[in-house]
Amino acid sequence: MNQCNLFCSLLGFILLSACNTSAPTATPQENATSVAQIQIETTEIRCQDLQNPAYQQVIIHAINEIRQHPRQCGQQHFAAAAPLTWNRHLYQSAFAHAEDMANHNMLGHISSTGLDLKARLKQSEFNGRGGGENVARGQKNLNEVMSVWLTSPVHCSNLMHPKFTDYAIACTSDQSAKQKSYWTQQFGVR
Repeated sequence: MNQCNLFCSLLGFILLSACNTSAPTATPQENATSVAQIQIETTEIRCQDLQNPAYQQVIIHAINEIRQHPRQCGQQHFAAAAPLTWNRHLYQSAFAHAEDMANHNMLGHISSTGLDLKARLKQSEFNGRGGGENVARGQKNLNEVMSVWLTSPVHCSNLMHPKFTDYAIACTSDQSAKQKSYWTQQFGVR
């Protein structure tokens, strides 16, 4: 079975998944964490930087900038989409999946223990009605991975999907000499 499914739908639960091998429902108070405002370009945000909460506002701003403009994703046209909100439950789920992929040298939407996105979102206590996921490995910074995802129709569709309300992205590196980056981007529907 191909682990990189184009679109999955299970019992009314929206699941959109995409992967690339190129070189949590929180209250507004939970999402409005007080972090230092930083000015940095996405080309400068590296894998290890994503663990720093100060980067969350830069990242969500970059994603919402993409979503505020109509976009062609392969054969599908998307109108501008509503902004997303950073979700700590999605971040926990995305980080756990990125670590799992790095630890097991794999890329896909099924964990090493056999959990799909729906099960992983439930495990992270995301209480939404659905979600989507993009994964990738090998890109050195946020700008690189976003460029790859935006040129892929499936990944781009996840980024522009109008039903998504919540968002998080995580990245970790494997233990190899090259320290290959594993990226997981998750979207949620409240």
